[in-house]
Amino acid sequence: MSESSALGTVEAAGRDWAWTIDEVEGWTAVPSSADPAEVVREWHDEVVAAVLASVEPTMDQMIDLGVPVSDADRELMHRNVAESVTNLVAFADQVAPDARVAALVGLQDRGPVPVLVSVALSEPGAEDDTLMQVLGATGGNPVNPPNIEYLDLPDGDGVRVTRMELDPDNAEVWLSVGLGRRTEHADAVVDTVLLWRTQDIIIAEAVGAALDELLPAVRITRGEQARSEQTRSGT
Repeated sequence: MSESSALGTVEAAGRDWAWTIDEVEGWTAVPSSADPAEVVREWHDEVVAAVLASVEPTMDQMIDLGVPVSDADRELMHRNVAESVTNLVAFADQVAPDARVAALVGLQDRGPVPVLVSVALSEPGAEDDTLMQVLGATGGNPVNPPNIEYLDLPDGDGVRVTRMELDPDNAEVWLSVGLGRRTEHADAVVDTVLLWRTQDIIIAEAVGAALDELLPAVRITRGEQARSEQTRSGT
């Protein structure tokens, strides 16, 4: 994991805050092209190898069942996997510096699953429904009313919003899951948000469980500790 790709900074009440995505099994913080080339290259090779390990057994099963799999088929699969991992870096370039991308790697017969990770601060006591809006509880074109779950987390109040939404441009239906955590301090309210959107409904349960494991890995620090982490990461 590239530390610089996993680190974000925010400011509130004249004090420094920082957040980082700690390592958690199955997840990787996606670097951007601004990271050192050797870091991106090493990360790319590791993730490609992990994805191939999750999809190649399916080809072996096809062979066992008598389905022909040629060398060209395997080469195409390898190219597609490498391209999907490269596209993650392009996605990370689009969202930086305000957010980061984490990717779930290793789902059987699936490529990496990108998730948008962000942290925002607001003033204590302010009327604010931004978190619910960002998570998808309001707005848009939902097929049905969004399903909203409130979670009691050890480090804050949590909410999960699951919705099916119709894309008005092409009439396609998308599933989105927004997982949020709000932590209140004397001088700031800190919101952590994970957003995932897909048409691959089959993996919804597995990814939902993995999001629950990713959220506590988004660690927020402040003051001298935040400045120290920024210095170590080179930001």
